[in-house]
Order: sequence, then structure tokens, then C-alpha cells
Amino acid sequence: MKFTHNTLVLMLLLLACSTISCSRTKEQETLYRAEALMESHPDSALTLLSTIDKRKLYSKKQEAQYALLMSMALDKNCIDTTTFEVLQPAIEYYLSDGTPNEQLRTYYYQGRIFQNQGDRDKALNSFVKGTDIISTCDDSLCIARLLVAQGGLYNEFYDFNSYTDCHLKAANIYNTLGLPKLEFDCLLNALNGSILLKNKAIGDSIINLCSRISPLSDTEKSMFYGYNLSHTLNFGSKEDLENLVSLSQGYSELDLNSLLNLASAHHKLGNNELAMQTLENINNFNIGYDTLKYQAIQFPILKDLGYYQEALAVYQDFSSRLESINSHKFSQKAQSVEEKHLLELKAQEDARHKSRIIWGCFGGIAVLLMGIMILWLLVRSNKAKRELAVEKVRAKDAENAKLKSEKDNLVLENINLQLERDNKALEAENLAHRVEALENESDSLKALISNREELPMEVQREIKVRIEMLNSLLASYITNNDQYEKPYDVWIKELTENKDEFMNSNRLAFQVSHPNFIQYFVDHGLTTDEINYVCLYAIGLRGKEVGNYMNKRSHVNTSSAIRKKLGIDKHETNIGIYVRKLLKNL
Repeated sequence: MKFTHNTLVLMLLLLACSTISCSRTKEQETLYRAEALMESHPDSALTLLSTIDKRKLYSKKQEAQYALLMSMALDKNCIDTTTFEVLQPAIEYYLSDGTPNEQLRTYYYQGRIFQNQGDRDKALNSFVKGTDIISTCDDSLCIARLLVAQGGLYNEFYDFNSYTDCHLKAANIYNTLGLPKLEFDCLLNALNGSILLKNKAIGDSIINLCSRISPLSDTEKSMFYGYNLSHTLNFGSKEDLENLVSLSQGYSELDLNSLLNLASAHHKLGNNELAMQTLENINNFNIGYDTLKYQAIQFPILKDLGYYQEALAVYQDFSSRLESINSHKFSQKAQSVEEKHLLELKAQEDARHKSRIIWGCFGGIAVLLMGIMILWLLVRSNKAKRELAVEKVRAKDAENAKLKSEKDNLVLENINLQLERDNKALEAENLAHRVEALENESDSLKALISNREELPMEVQREIKVRIEMLNSLLASYITNNDQYEKPYDVWIKELTENKDEFMNSNRLAFQVSHPNFIQYFVDHGLTTDEINYVCLYAIGLRGKEVGNYMNKRSHVNTSSAIRKKLGIDKHETNIGIYVRKLLKNL
């Protein structure tokens, strides 16, 4: 009888533990899935984490894991946070009990939040603490990101040696991980640092490393050309500079830094008219540039061209700005941050020593209490034997009551299971209705092709593409299988890489759905390219977004030409508002 009773109690305990374990496993599985998606699909990871009820997290460790993953997801989705509300559980748990990788990630995202707050000293302090444990970590990607962030702060503190060193270390890690784009970006920063340090040897080595990375996009090639030009200005011969300047025509779209270096190169070669013309082209950009560098280049050009009054005004403004920067530079005390960090490390070591003493005392007291408890249990055991006979009867009654309660619970669970099946059946029926609606939309598009044979083949082809993508999304929605989304991803990539093809297909789509809208622009004499340009506004883009997407200097000229043909005064209305209002009315 006693054996049966003990067995039943053990089974009940195992059942209770299993129930708790299942509830914990659900939340933990969601955390694992979000972590697996973090690098490749951070938006999906954020969506998964948002489904977790934080009240169901069963331990401090799980709360810390959720806090760190949520902070990572927010950062990777470009959602800047300025408070520690999300990350705080990770800080409290991982910095004392976490693995080296967990501590490294916590220090990194703690520093990122300090950066968002504008507190560069505390941000650098967090990053420095992270670099102290790099040797014990194997999360190479996080190490590289921390080095890049730390290097950026060193640049703001005018510590160009550390700035260059951090980016070279990060570039080496990205090279090992097979991430050439990130490696190239770090190498460009390191090249900029070597130029600021006037270190030709490091600069030559970095240029050699950059030259081996292939393929490069047009933007990356232009950026590399600009830094290479800056390096040649500082260390190269006149012949090297002439050869490099002659290649500038091969880069259709140089960034502002490259144009400034090109203007300086023209001046150094004695081509002051070309230098001034390049500076005037920079003024046409509607975004900011390095005013100090601009003035440093503009002053000698104006002086050599004989514009002494303008040169004097530029020099005075340049001197004022430089004096302000130098004052700010000398006020920075980046070294004090590291010194403060060493003091903090010593304080932490002292605290750990005291903690060991305290815990040792607690351990001795615990052993003493355990001995007393054993003696008390022995005395109580003798007394319990005398009461065992009475307790057997009571235990039997309690066992019968418990069995009855379990039976009632099983009945209730069966009822709940039946309700759950009914709910799932209803959900399946609703899903069938939604799928039917999407299929009807697909059939409508197919009917448009079959009933309108006069549509041009290119228009029919665009509609067929959209039907295929809709079918893929339908399959993905029904099966919850990401494999069906791959054609959609391929389509998006093709649209991104071929802007002209996308703009043509976009215009053809509007020509089918809103023929009067397209005809309006044809009647006003707009070219096909101009109608393509207008259709970008029609899908909801704003002027700056259109310019960024087209990535052409002629963007402003195209906008002006369209305004003129449509009779829109530049002060009258925004062209995007005009186009969308026209789309709604026609």
C-alpha cells in the first residue's frame, strides 16, 4: 500500500512537471526561432518576438534572452531606442551570469542605446568593456560590429589611430566570414584614417586590399575612386594624380567627398577653372557636405583666380570654424574613459573578493543549519512512525478524493479539447473563404488577359508576372511554407536591379488600370521616360524618394520639365500631390 501511494505521488509530480515544461517549451521555441531568423530576416524575428507574452517567461534567464533578442531585432529593423526599458533584464542577468558571447552582445546594444541618447562617453565605455572580453568570445559578427561602432566614436573623438585600427580589425573579421561588402566599407574607413594620419604605408596596403575585392557596385567604385584620389593627393606624384584625374570621366556619379577631392586635384594640377566648376557642381547638391574641407579647397582656388576679396572672406570663416573644432577637440577626454574603465574593473574585482568572503560565510552557516536540520529530521522520523497507522487511513481517503478530482479534470479537458477542435474547424472554414477570395482576384486578372486580346504582349506579360506572384503568395499563405515566396523574392530583386524595366512595367500597369490617367500625360506632350517618372509619384513615392531611387543628377531637370509641360508653378503645389489627385479624378 505504501509503495502504491509513493508511486502515485511520483506520477502526479511528473505530470505536473510535464505540464509546466510544455508551457515553457512554447515560449522557448519562439525565442529559438526568432534567434535563427535574426540575421537573415530581422523583420520576421521582430514579428515573432512581438507574439510572446512577457508574463509567461518563467525565469530571469529567459527574460534576459527575450530582452536581448528584442533589442537586436529593434536595432536591425532601424528602430532606434533611447531607453533601457527593453534591454534592462539582459543587463541585470547577463553581465553577471551570462556567457562571454551574451555579455559581449549586451555591452554592444547597451552602447548603441547610449549612442542613440547622444552620450558618447558612456557608449564608448560600454564598447571598451566589450572589447575586454573579445578573446573569450566566438561571436565574430558581433565582435566586428562592436569594433565598427567603437571606431566611429574614436573618429568623433579625433583619435584617428584607434579609428583606423578598429576598422582594420573589423575588415579582417568580415573577410574571414566571407562578407566582402562589409569588409570593403571597413577598409574605406581605415583608408580615410590612414590619410588623416599621413601614413602612406598603411594607405598603400589598404588600397591593395580594396583592389582585390570584386565585384563592386558603381557606388562602391565611385567611393573607392574618391578615397584613392585623396590618397594620391597626399602621397602620389603629379603624374599619378594626372592619370587618376583622367579616369574621373569613367565614374558617372561621384559622391560629394570624391567631387571635393577632384576639385582639389584640378587645383593642384593648375586647372583652377575646372576646380571652380567642380565646386559649383557641388553647390547644386541639396544635401550637406564637409564645409571645412570645402573651404580649405575653395580658398586657394579663389586666390589663384584673383578673387582676393572672396578668398579672404572664405579664409576668415574657415579659420573661425577650425578654431571652434580645435577647441572642441582638446576638450574631449577619450583617455579618461579608459582610465575610468580601469578603475571600474578594479572596483568590480574588489567587489567580487568581498562577495566571495560573504558567500563563504553564508556557506558555513548553511552547512551548520543543514546539520541541525538532519538531527531534527531524525527525531521527527521516529515520531512519524508512531503516527503512520493513523495517517494511512487519512491518506487512503485523500487518495480517493484526488482520484475523483483527476477524473473530473479529465472530463473538463475533453470538453476543452472538443471546443478547440470546433474553433479550429471554424478557422479552417474562414481560411477557405479568404483563399477563395484571393483565387477570384487571380481569375479576374486571367480573364483580363483572355478577354482583351488587343492588349500589347508586354502588358500581358506584366499581368502574367503579377498573377504568378499572387499564386506564390497564395500558396505561401495556405501552407505557411517560405519556399513559395522565393519567386516573389526573385521578382523583387529583378525590380531593384533593373530600374528602367520596373518603371516601364509600372507605367504599363497604370495604362491598363487607368488609361485616362496615362492619356492625360500623352496629350500634354510628356515623353515615355517622363511618364515613367510621374508613375513613381502615382504609387506613393515622395520627391526625395523618387530622386534616391532614380539615383540620377537629371532628377531635378526632369521634374522641372514636367512641371513646365503640365503648367504647374513650382510654388503652386507639390508634384506628387498633383499626380495622385489627378489619378483619383481621372
